[in-house]
Amino acid sequence: MEPCPICNQKIEWFSLGGRDSNGVRCPQCGYYEITRSALVNLRHTDLSDRQRANISGWLSENEGFEINTHNLDQFLVKLSSPSFIEKADNLLFYIARKSDCAGVSILYDPSFISHSYCANEFELEAIIDYLLETKRVHVEGERSIFEKEFKLAPIGWIRLDELSNNSNISSQGFVAMWFDDPIKPLYDEIIAPAIADAGYKPHRVDLREHNEKIDDEIISQIRKSKFVVADFTGHRGGVYFEAGFAKGLGLEVFWLCREDDLENLHFDIRQYNCIVWSDANKAELRKRLSTRIESVLGAGPSSAT
Repeated sequence: MEPCPICNQKIEWFSLGGRDSNGVRCPQCGYYEITRSALVNLRHTDLSDRQRANISGWLSENEGFEINTHNLDQFLVKLSSPSFIEKADNLLFYIARKSDCAGVSILYDPSFISHSYCANEFELEAIIDYLLETKRVHVEGERSIFEKEFKLAPIGWIRLDELSNNSNISSQGFVAMWFDDPIKPLYDEIIAPAIADAGYKPHRVDLREHNEKIDDEIISQIRKSKFVVADFTGHRGGVYFEAGFAKGLGLEVFWLCREDDLENLHFDIRQYNCIVWSDANKAELRKRLSTRIESVLGAGPSSAT
């Protein structure tokens, strides 16, 4: 069986019926989908260890993402690497999600590398050393660090509370949109790359594993975000709620709507400077949204500029 084309771990392949894609479940990258043409391109592309780490990290945070030739060449291989502190915070969040509550220990698994965007185990050891020195995690056992158990210390939980409750230091952009298959490429190919182009991390709540009620998870993630991108195409009630909740918190909201659905936009939203898009100008939408985010909030911490 072929290894993961991103991280070289052993993987499970899934047929997706008549689609020109395969499903991949990787212990490091998580579950993603990849078209056959993108798979061929990956096999013949000389990616650096840093590029592979960035793609693996992206896939681990965006479960179910489909890699195609367009987003591979125009987005994934150009992803910026988070700062050292961001990598450490990402690992804290991952340990917290896996342990569910304070006081619970979890065993090391390959996702430690992807969620912290590390290029190898040596870089991961440096991240873990930092978390130990700052007393944000405890490590139990006398074995190799990759066979030990990890537990967030009280200071680690406090750090996560600070990150979750302070949108000024957040790098997350929450995406509210219609979760319908025909419009899914808008997120994969346009919105998520645009947010990343501006130096921030996109988050769509249905792509993240969680054990909470979906409404509670939405509210929690909006509170953790610096801004919200809301696409009103299809005029789903949830999108209106999420945008309104974000405005109530004082967060910036970036408004989108497909041109042929604009006349159905609620009159309360029409006062805002909505970015109108069509299937013919999707490439332009990516640039417009990225520029709008940067002009309002400035370039994010992962910006290449």
